[in-house]
Amino acid sequence: MLRGADGSDVFLRCSSPLTSIMSMTLTSIAKTSNVVPTGTPHRLLSYATRFRVVQTRLVPLVAAILLSGMSAEECNAEPVAPASPERSEHLVSSQSVAPSIRPGLVEFRVGNSWQSGLHLIESASESLVIGRDGWLHTISRTEKSESMRSIAGQFQPTSSVELRNRLRAEFGREFEVIATQNFLVVQPKGRGSRWPKMFEQCHRAFVTYMERRGVKVRQGRFPMVAVVLPDARAMYDEIARLGIDVSRVAGLYANKCNRVMTHDGGAISMIAATVRHEAAHQSAFNCGVHSRVNDTPSWVTEGIGQMFEPDAMSSGRSGTRLVERVNKDSVRQLRETIDMEDPAEVARWVDRMIRSDDLFRNPTTIHTAYALAWSMMFYLAERDTEAFADILNFTATRPPFETYKSGQRMIDFERVVGTDVRDFSNRLTRFVASLP
Repeated sequence: MLRGADGSDVFLRCSSPLTSIMSMTLTSIAKTSNVVPTGTPHRLLSYATRFRVVQTRLVPLVAAILLSGMSAEECNAEPVAPASPERSEHLVSSQSVAPSIRPGLVEFRVGNSWQSGLHLIESASESLVIGRDGWLHTISRTEKSESMRSIAGQFQPTSSVELRNRLRAEFGREFEVIATQNFLVVQPKGRGSRWPKMFEQCHRAFVTYMERRGVKVRQGRFPMVAVVLPDARAMYDEIARLGIDVSRVAGLYANKCNRVMTHDGGAISMIAATVRHEAAHQSAFNCGVHSRVNDTPSWVTEGIGQMFEPDAMSSGRSGTRLVERVNKDSVRQLRETIDMEDPAEVARWVDRMIRSDDLFRNPTTIHTAYALAWSMMFYLAERDTEAFADILNFTATRPPFETYKSGQRMIDFERVVGTDVRDFSNRLTRFVASLP
């Protein structure tokens, strides 16, 4: 989710199908492994459904290993319940992807320099390559012969030391690069340890919260980078330099470069919730809770982001009282826009949420969409941890580069969560009513 400086939500515009894969966290993305939900038998997928396999396995295997830190053994298993492809605004259509491409090490041109990376996938108009630093790049078919060439060798991600030196060269002498256990934090010199501690604390709290609820968490292959600019103008300049078309934001997670960006030009209390939200996205996409290469429903990805906005969720106190973990802004939004005492109305909203991401694309419903996504994921996390883990483990293991049909989304939800929409909405209604 992109949060505006005034708390509003911001839409992102993408110029091409493959470019849209690299857009923001509104595009969620995945790996292929045979992780069947671990709940009671009524949650298990049928044998026939599990073995509905995609045309090619090599690209999903490589993408899964690189973008989630999975082992080769995990990635080489069959995908769980892949959905049939259909038209999508923010994912590569299976009709446009060349399934016969064999991923291999390449050199590709970025500006006037050459980098090495792995050629992951090819569409009718462009190719998708992942660099050693984890960046995703598109190369148009017309430029491919001059801008990309195959080379021998094995893919080796950039080390933390090498990336730290590159970041120092990229941002110059006015910035310092602070290394923590999980991050490289770029910030103006003299800012101390506040930002590095905040990002590190957010990530550790995220991992702890997920592991306690049975969510599969893995070590990512690429160093996580957080960039803190001196003020809002400098942040907007950096966002523009990366080719991201947004405005009026306090911070964002950019899928293309796998970075969180924010600024230090105002009171941290004004932007802290946004930073915690975007940091949760970065943690999720880097440790296998989500993936950068599949079509994960927005209610799942954005529900997680909303969950970690409260300070207690990211301060190491996530085991404290429920009231401290509640996103009060989301509760307020729900009660102002939905009759939360009417289970039938709640069910209509939940049904729309599960079937598509349209509520997130409509300016008149986007705020309610984020609030409802929070309530659905928070309810599962607090009242049905088994289903919470199952829905995250399931969506994270869907095949890369396949769109997710509306009907299949509903079928998968009811199978994995273990109930129908009406019963789930009844439970959700009672849960939200019990919140302060």
